[in-house]
Amino acid sequence: MALEFYKILQSHAQSQPNHPAVIDGADTLTYAQLLDQVERFAGALETLNLDADSKLGLLCLNQKEYLIAFLAALLKGLPVVPYNFMLTPEDQVYVTQDAGVDVLVINPAFIKPETSRFFSIFKQRIVTTEFPRGLLPEDGTQLFDPFLKSGNPQAARQRHERSEDIPDVIMYTSGTTARPKGVMLDESMFYANTTGVQEHLQFSAEDRAIMALPLFHSFGNMISLVFLRSGGTIILLPQFHPKTILATIVEQRATVLPLVPTIYSFLVQLAESERYDTSSLKYCISGGAALPHALLNKVETVLGTTILEGYGLTEASPVVAVNTMVDGSVPGSVGPPLPNITLKIVDDRGDPVTEGAVGEIWIQAETVMRGYWKLAQETRDTVTADGWLKTGDLGHIDEKGRLYISAGRKKDMIIRAGENVSPLAIENVLINHPAILEAAAIGVPHDRLGEQVVACVSLKQAGTLAENKLKEYCRGKLPAFMLPDHFRFYETLPKNPVGKILKNQLREEFNPDSGKSTIVVPHPKTV
Repeated sequence: MALEFYKILQSHAQSQPNHPAVIDGADTLTYAQLLDQVERFAGALETLNLDADSKLGLLCLNQKEYLIAFLAALLKGLPVVPYNFMLTPEDQVYVTQDAGVDVLVINPAFIKPETSRFFSIFKQRIVTTEFPRGLLPEDGTQLFDPFLKSGNPQAARQRHERSEDIPDVIMYTSGTTARPKGVMLDESMFYANTTGVQEHLQFSAEDRAIMALPLFHSFGNMISLVFLRSGGTIILLPQFHPKTILATIVEQRATVLPLVPTIYSFLVQLAESERYDTSSLKYCISGGAALPHALLNKVETVLGTTILEGYGLTEASPVVAVNTMVDGSVPGSVGPPLPNITLKIVDDRGDPVTEGAVGEIWIQAETVMRGYWKLAQETRDTVTADGWLKTGDLGHIDEKGRLYISAGRKKDMIIRAGENVSPLAIENVLINHPAILEAAAIGVPHDRLGEQVVACVSLKQAGTLAENKLKEYCRGKLPAFMLPDHFRFYETLPKNPVGKILKNQLREEFNPDSGKSTIVVPHPKTV
């Protein structure tokens, strides 16, 4: 019962009670107000009919109610399950039943006639604002504000008695290849991770972060917690909208902007065509996918700031490495590991490789997950008996101890005619083409070669781009065995809620079992 983040809120509420903690549209919560509302919500949880297996689900946009409920649940000791609102209805039901969620905080945007049956699963529903009546059961449904006001702050620290094997938080993976997996994490892991991140990034109470990353995602979760720890201000945006992000930077004089590479692509494209005063930005932070060198340079030039790339995964709470404020951006590197993380690069047998050699990244730290919820075999496959987390990512470490994600995901590696083809190397070349906005290289089945290389791209402007010219562009920049066999053009590439390109979805188009052809048919725009 460490109550790490509750103690942090108490400290800030005492030292800077009127300093803004959260800005949500027209609403601002100071640290004193945030502490009060967290205590009241935690106290109100005492009024619900909870049992040892109860869990609190959060199906929200980026909004203050999410943060209040999340922090209150940590204080109370009630396990939290953040919902990825981009999951299919079937997966939402699966997560609910798999985790055993019986209390749900929900934004009315998700209450629709076709989803009303889903909400009847829960014993209690707390709706963040007014909602259409008749779509939810009257019994067990209440509004957030009255529920909050009913809470007795004195009851906030009366801990919820739960089963010992249940973690503080279960964060479900996106489930692109199978059912979502629940990653079991504890508040102590988040605290340890923010300790390491803060040492590298050194945020202060004067910093103001744009939070367009979904709070339910591990990246957004970490940034929000590290900002609360530093006493800074979180500016919530409900979605990735480049124009809104840029306008908010100007209006709020934001100092920190965390995003994923694909969103930075759209952002700088807009910032080039329209003038925005982004001079308040100290740093941009990039994670979730590899940041191409050309895009890094573009962001720094157009926005006039430094971009720090990092690397992590939900199973590590999530940050493993990030470039430091002192060193600034290092093209191609995700920076040194956090000070409280041990990292090694291993071969297929699990033996350490020589310095500079590429292998799978393994980590050992107090931030490594307990395991996957109710998936013992998957846990054993991912975490070794002596506590090493197998990340599935391929990288190397340079002579200064900085980590590089050299070839992307191990499972994404393309084996073409016996040669290992790095999709990341191809993508870094393609993204430098002046007409290309996004690129993803995938392997597709081929009778003779085993796999062929297909480059999936979207263009900055509607128009045409000749496949043979793209091949010629790649020739000389890539080894012959890495040259894409085919190009496929898209208006936009499929992405998850934080903007990471979904390669599994692209590969599915060429899966013989899907009923779709494995033959690449050029996009109509191709000439």
